[in-house]
Amino acid sequence: MKSLFGDIEALPQVQEKAEGPFVGVALENSLDKVLDYSVPAKMRSLIRIGQRVRVPLGRNNRPAFGYVISTSATSDYPRVKPLLNIDDERVLVTPGLMKLALWMSRYYCAALGSVIESIVPSAVKKKTGIGHINRIRLLWERDRVQALLEKTKAPKRRAILGRLLLVEPGEAVELVRLAGEAGATPATVKKLARMGIISVTSEMDWGNQALEGESSDSKGHEPDRELNEDQQKVFDELKPRLASGFSVNLLMGVTGSGKTEVYLQCMREVVNQGKQAVVLVPEIALTPQTVKRFTARFKRVAILHSGLSATERHRHWQTIASGQADVVVGARSAVFAPLPNLGMIVVDEEHESSYKQDTVPRYHARDVAIKRAQLEGVPIILGSATPSLETYQRVQPTEKSEPSAYHLLELPRRVRGLAMPHVELVDMKLQNKSRTGVHLLSERLEGLLRVTLQQGHQAILLLNRRGYSNFVYCVHCQEAVQCKYCDATMTYHRAAGTDVNSAAVAKGVHTGHLHCHYCLAVQPLPEKCPTCQKKLSLFGLGTQRVEEEIRRKFPDLRFERVDSDTMRSAKDYEQLLGRFARGEIQVMLGTQMIAKGLDYPNVTLVGVISGDTALSLPDFRAAERTFQLITQVAGRAGRGDAPGRVVLQTFMPDDPTIQAAIKQDFQGFAKRELVHRKEVGLPPFGRMVRIVLRDQDQDKLQKLSEDLAAQVIQAVNIEEAAPGESAKRAIIVRGPMPCAISRISGYFRNQIVLGSTRPERLQRVLKTLREKGDLAKTDRVAVDVDPVSLL
Repeated sequence: MKSLFGDIEALPQVQEKAEGPFVGVALENSLDKVLDYSVPAKMRSLIRIGQRVRVPLGRNNRPAFGYVISTSATSDYPRVKPLLNIDDERVLVTPGLMKLALWMSRYYCAALGSVIESIVPSAVKKKTGIGHINRIRLLWERDRVQALLEKTKAPKRRAILGRLLLVEPGEAVELVRLAGEAGATPATVKKLARMGIISVTSEMDWGNQALEGESSDSKGHEPDRELNEDQQKVFDELKPRLASGFSVNLLMGVTGSGKTEVYLQCMREVVNQGKQAVVLVPEIALTPQTVKRFTARFKRVAILHSGLSATERHRHWQTIASGQADVVVGARSAVFAPLPNLGMIVVDEEHESSYKQDTVPRYHARDVAIKRAQLEGVPIILGSATPSLETYQRVQPTEKSEPSAYHLLELPRRVRGLAMPHVELVDMKLQNKSRTGVHLLSERLEGLLRVTLQQGHQAILLLNRRGYSNFVYCVHCQEAVQCKYCDATMTYHRAAGTDVNSAAVAKGVHTGHLHCHYCLAVQPLPEKCPTCQKKLSLFGLGTQRVEEEIRRKFPDLRFERVDSDTMRSAKDYEQLLGRFARGEIQVMLGTQMIAKGLDYPNVTLVGVISGDTALSLPDFRAAERTFQLITQVAGRAGRGDAPGRVVLQTFMPDDPTIQAAIKQDFQGFAKRELVHRKEVGLPPFGRMVRIVLRDQDQDKLQKLSEDLAAQVIQAVNIEEAAPGESAKRAIIVRGPMPCAISRISGYFRNQIVLGSTRPERLQRVLKTLREKGDLAKTDRVAVDVDPVSLL
């Protein structure tokens, strides 16, 4: 037996002498090994790579589930255990997805079984929502059946045989239906099976598999729209690549430039070739909107995202696997859609951090999509108005003579010649000097909001911070109330249903709870400081506090707050967006949920309450995320005939990131930011691996961290000693050191960060550590390759 990285010790054997064939099985329990099992004779004609099987594990032969990843005639070991049974005869992991899983296991340093678990939805493994039906197939040749029919005198048997002859060769008919049409009972039909004339098999019954849009004749018939000059130029460049193998195409277009129409027409080309397409969107909340755009053009559209019920998810998955879907739309996990003839992949808003999974396997869906496109030899389109700097740097021209697979395409103007929104800056430090009291909305934003509403238009207000107040602070002992389980301040959330005009609120009496946004702990708001028993003060701002001010200043406003506290599901969000589209809501206030993907022509004003909220975070991507968020939300304004305005409130008006966002100058921002990244070797000029260790005992954590750091340095030294140009192969090791948030949910946290300009060097270091078992403590050690957050 072999693991992914070498030989492993054989488990206790059952058979004295193993007989082939053999299969390699990756177990679901995250055991970082691939185990060999023999295949019993009765299963040999049925076993396939990609099937889910049940196997004996350990000395007690405990039944465990896993996936067949390989077959072979021989095994390195003379004695191996036999498979218990095939749990599902379907091939759940296609050959293309199996190659992708093997790559993900190596690259993201994750057990192969856990990778495959993320590829195959739980509802599929559990066979949720499906029944079984008996189907009949002819085993005899038709001439032989005809001869039997002529000899048979029993009327019911003659009727059964006569109807079987009407079935197309190789096709099946339902047992109950056949019996009913022949005027016989199922038992009479089954007698033919005992004679060997027919076979009776129990198969999965999927019922009605109609996809989104197939039930209506109006779906799938909207004609393609006429492309403008910029779109046509991009499409003409993309069209030959749609049938010429792998390529990565960054479609960088300003907000409202018509990127989706380009996707649609490229997908039309692919579907006309008899192939299928996958479209990834960053949030499941955006999926219903996106699905409507695609069902208007294509009849056979399937959905894959976590907001579906288990039965819906299984049915869509089966429909996709059986080739009955031309287009698959979904969030992160849709990158694993089991399409039989994939033709292209689209990753919309490719810069979004929500494409990164924060549990094992910690993959980035954009990068996995690129790898899948490469393995299957198909083009991929990455779309964004503010692409990630990693992607943007990859498409820049180089001095290399060989052609690159990466291409940059641009849509510099909005469709229909619409103007970009006018962006103006409000310095909140000056506002606070000229006004008494606390005002979260500037006079300029308040005035423009009143004018917008008077004109019958709508507005969007962004504040990327939930709750009422950032933190609760004692001005006497100068301490903020912290979470008992995390090294983080707690956020005050006002009690639901509190009347903003109540006497209690007017007197400054607050009712509600303190929430920790890291471990989700909740505790009542203390009446006095826990340390000195004096009055506490609320500092900072959140969506609840802005909501209170808006309702006080605009009492007749039809207004909704949109954040993860009010939107419990994708359905809630979809219903709210429907009301906003119909004009039932005039203003939406929300977090980053409303900053992307929304297209409402009647929105003419966007207000950014605090544009510098994330700039001070201890993360090298803070500036990039701030620029992207401001630019994306600004792009929601002015998509109709009326011009758009954006008001950006900030306490840091001279910050280069804020200045670039005002001008919506991505190239200028990227040029400046890339210079800084290159000077210190940060992505995209270097690659990074973050190893996070945790323990409830700080001393044990320190010991664990120091031991692992020693193993890391030893593995790095082995790598550095390899022949070649060591100067170009340098690997930098930082730590062990406390994480920026050093305690979460009662666990102390340390980190070790590895950096290198050569990603393959980091991979070999991880391989060395993995083979030695240094990373096996999965509950206390987390490996994050290409991390998107360092908090």
